[in-house]
Amino acid sequence: MQVFTVSRCWRPFGQQHWRVLAILLPALLLSGGCTRSQPAVYVISAKIDELPAKQRAPAVDVLKRYFGTPESPRLMAPSVASGGTLLIEKADPAHLKLGGRIYRRRCASCHGVTGDGNGPAAEYLNPPPRNYLPGKFKFMSTPRGSKPRRLDLIRTIRFGAKGTSMPSFRWLPDDEMEAVVDYVILLSRRGELEIQLAMEAELELDEEDDFDLEVVGDIVNDIADSWAEAKHQVVLPVVRRPASSEETVMLGRKAFLTKGCAKCHGADGRGRPENVGKDDWGHLAFAADITMGTLHGGRRPLDIYRRIYAGINGTPMPGFSEALKDEPETIWHLVDYVRAVAAGQEFDPADIERYRPETEPAETEPAETEPAETEPAADATQ
Repeated sequence: MQVFTVSRCWRPFGQQHWRVLAILLPALLLSGGCTRSQPAVYVISAKIDELPAKQRAPAVDVLKRYFGTPESPRLMAPSVASGGTLLIEKADPAHLKLGGRIYRRRCASCHGVTGDGNGPAAEYLNPPPRNYLPGKFKFMSTPRGSKPRRLDLIRTIRFGAKGTSMPSFRWLPDDEMEAVVDYVILLSRRGELEIQLAMEAELELDEEDDFDLEVVGDIVNDIADSWAEAKHQVVLPVVRRPASSEETVMLGRKAFLTKGCAKCHGADGRGRPENVGKDDWGHLAFAADITMGTLHGGRRPLDIYRRIYAGINGTPMPGFSEALKDEPETIWHLVDYVRAVAAGQEFDPADIERYRPETEPAETEPAETEPAETEPAADATQ
């Protein structure tokens, strides 16, 4: 068993990292440090575990054939010519193995070896660590309901999520960053296949039926395609951002109070004590207190624009692209207002009555530019 040391798991340390360590240290010590003496294993979900024996064993075998084990990860795809009986390698095993080592050393204490958000530290954290297995991520540059770009995952790992226990790993070397991102994507793809295998068994198979390998191959390819498509689905502003001014901030304040934002976030931007429903991971969701300045998805104007335009994936936060399609500059006004509130600017409380709508705004349904970005190295998982 390895002894936990600060230098092995976290460097360099800032104030945020010390707060996170204070939360994680008890769980890390109980779990034997950042690495384990016993070989890591993927946890099989309850839905697979509950399948009839004739289907459970093949489902576990399928997951292993396509994705390997934590110690020997692999990313396979079915050969079209073979009807799914022959698999071909889609990523460098050494690259994935490096990603797995980095992940277990830096990430598994919170996110779990399987990526299900059930690491030994998870019970101490609020909000809880992300569960990758449903294939859903919150902070993305792509539309609601799609997969994130690799660049989105790199940004989250590199800069962390302010106001949560997710720290910054900006000191990771580029090769380790690339490898751990590809490994997280592998965990997500494996988890999504596991969920869909359970659904296939429940809806399509009788107890004595076997999985059709061609159907399984189609599911694997569909999941892979959803990740490949993300790079072409980036959300870009509909109109250029107007120059920020006190006028645009006040226009944003008026929109915030009249377009439905205050309904959840409160007229003062402090959120409200009651929850606004559950997110797609089954956790109670609360509207953000903007006055705290902890904008989890990023503070750049474009980050905030995307949250307002497309909503926050997997959460009750809707997108306003349809509601504001006839006044696209209003989204930028809201961006300026949110940034002002997050920065601590104070406003006249009389505005709340002055702008109070005569009727409650209609419910908005979840909707389906950034400075030039340089994409990381070619995606090893495609």
